[in-house]
Amino acid sequence: MTLLSGWSAIALAAGLTVPPLVALYFLKLKRRIVPISSTFLWKRAVEDLHVNAPFQRLRSNLLLFLQLLVLLLAAVVLGKPVRQAVQKHEDTLILLSDQAASMAVEEQDGRARLEMALDEAKRVVDQMDDKARAMVIAFSDRATVVSSFDTDRAALKRKIDSIEQTEGLSRLTEAIALAEAYSQNLIIAGEEAGADIAPTSAAPPATALIFSDGRIEDLNTLNIERLNTENMQLVNVAERGDNVGITSMSARRSYEQPDSLNVFAEVRNFGPEAVSFDANLYVEGQHRDVQAVRLEPGLEQASNPQSETTPLPDGRVSEAPLPGSVASVAFDPFEYGGSGVVEVRLELHDALNADNRAWAVIDPPRHVGVLLVTAGNLFLERVLPTLPLQVEVMTPNEYEATDRDTLADGDRGRYDLVMFDRHSTDRLYQGNYFFWGAAPLIDGVAMGDPIDNEIIFNWDDAHPVLRHVPVANVEVYQWNRLELPPEAETLIEGESSPVLSYFARDGSQYLICAFGLLVEDDVGAPMMNTFWVTKAHFPVFMYNAVAFLSSSLSTTTRVAIRPGDPVALARPAGEDTLTVLRPNGVRDRLTPGKARVAHYARTRRVGVYHVEPAVTGQETFAVNLFSPVESNVRPSNVLTVGTVTLLATEGAQLVNEPLWPHLLIAALVILLLEWVIYNKRVFV
Repeated sequence: MTLLSGWSAIALAAGLTVPPLVALYFLKLKRRIVPISSTFLWKRAVEDLHVNAPFQRLRSNLLLFLQLLVLLLAAVVLGKPVRQAVQKHEDTLILLSDQAASMAVEEQDGRARLEMALDEAKRVVDQMDDKARAMVIAFSDRATVVSSFDTDRAALKRKIDSIEQTEGLSRLTEAIALAEAYSQNLIIAGEEAGADIAPTSAAPPATALIFSDGRIEDLNTLNIERLNTENMQLVNVAERGDNVGITSMSARRSYEQPDSLNVFAEVRNFGPEAVSFDANLYVEGQHRDVQAVRLEPGLEQASNPQSETTPLPDGRVSEAPLPGSVASVAFDPFEYGGSGVVEVRLELHDALNADNRAWAVIDPPRHVGVLLVTAGNLFLERVLPTLPLQVEVMTPNEYEATDRDTLADGDRGRYDLVMFDRHSTDRLYQGNYFFWGAAPLIDGVAMGDPIDNEIIFNWDDAHPVLRHVPVANVEVYQWNRLELPPEAETLIEGESSPVLSYFARDGSQYLICAFGLLVEDDVGAPMMNTFWVTKAHFPVFMYNAVAFLSSSLSTTTRVAIRPGDPVALARPAGEDTLTVLRPNGVRDRLTPGKARVAHYARTRRVGVYHVEPAVTGQETFAVNLFSPVESNVRPSNVLTVGTVTLLATEGAQLVNEPLWPHLLIAALVILLLEWVIYNKRVFV
């Protein structure tokens, strides 16, 4: 119980009323003398006559106790007592429960954050008014409507209990979109202009409660159009902040020395204390190496707990990492001639387990096989053999006439890279392709008219293809206008059209150069289109391009993906059904039909996934957390949603419920009881 007016008001009221009442009971009554025939029934009165003092001894008196109790209750009422109670909701509620990876953190009481959040959500449901209704949405990388609007509290709590933990990333955009879709007013279009009908919405303006630890990735892009942000509340039950996580990992072979395997990992400490631990390397379950790691505290610790994080305009928090909070772990290179799964495992106990392990899938060592399709190009035919490659050469006519089994294994190309010199084609299997002065004949890609006398004015020198390549020194006489799909990434840009672009689609990679190294003069004779081929950095560019396209395997199944991201699974020839074995042992069956690729998105758990049957080299893929937002499990107590800043509460919203009306009623009841007792005594 809390007093709004404080104890001073109670003390003052009690001091002014209680002493006079008690004093009245000490005074001896002054009685009127009346002659009577007998004093047998008036012994008490006779005794009073024997006492001449003005005061008498205080006797046990029920009326005194009742009157004192009335005065004390009245004094307490003046203090305006209140108690904190869960806010009772009388309107429409939307409960959004975060089920992302960081909600798996086990707090000090032994319960996971998700369990605590669901308990709070059920408390809110219990406090709903009889006419109120609520819907439940669970969200991580994607959002799911767990329950549409319902007034049945028991049914809502059963649906809340059905929410499961994932290891996905926390994104709120889709959850907000679902909430708005269920609560918006629908417009029915009329046949004539101005005749649209706006019926009453199925759900009136709603109060949205977000049960999360505040670690949400997409707050900076979150757009709320229909929900009232003033009615939003953030319920945060999180406390722990000690965690170390793997934020990236790579296991790769150099195509110069394919038998040698190099494994790297980046590890970060997000907790307030320095930590020391071992990072272990496993290959196909066998221990290979161990590195001792020490990390300093990951965050600056402020003396004022409220200043540990600084809210930014986009809702994120500013955290200042101290030196040493990030470590790059490099294991010793070793010879490994097989394929399989490489794992980095941190040996420590912290808040989150999902980021203490990371996996990468490696192929057996082999030299990269390149097919060069050209009608004759001295420069390419001389440069490619200088690289550690296995090079075959075909003319365009030979390529188009070659049987399918020579070029592909099922739907996947047999060559690691196919390079086309001034030859556009649609005969493309899953693989990696480099086009010089040509383009793949696929949707969204077209090569237009020649462009003369333009300069290169912009390029991405941070891209692996252009590393150590001084593009400013590249001069080209002529290139063709390129039309590319939206997902294409421009690496070199001309004044009016891309010059070098890259994009990936359906398990294939495409690197397209808008110019050829050779062009034809007016009489059809080949001539140099650029002096770049005479520069020392041209072989460097070729090395980068081949390494980039061949080291990133041609489908996304062979590279690590993040939880919730879809993956393209190639369908082996003659197979109608694929089976995916998830890390938890559950099997999923896919039926892609006649499609060459099946898209699989049940990747919300980190670990290694196995595909059966599979195209050679695509039997396994790994899912890793690799999210600094999720690994930083320290709760964020401030969220900026639109123009509103939400301050987190530790549970359901509490309100002050006044107690003085109940105390006043109790005082009146006692006063009535005192009156009844008094009148009964007088009557007797």
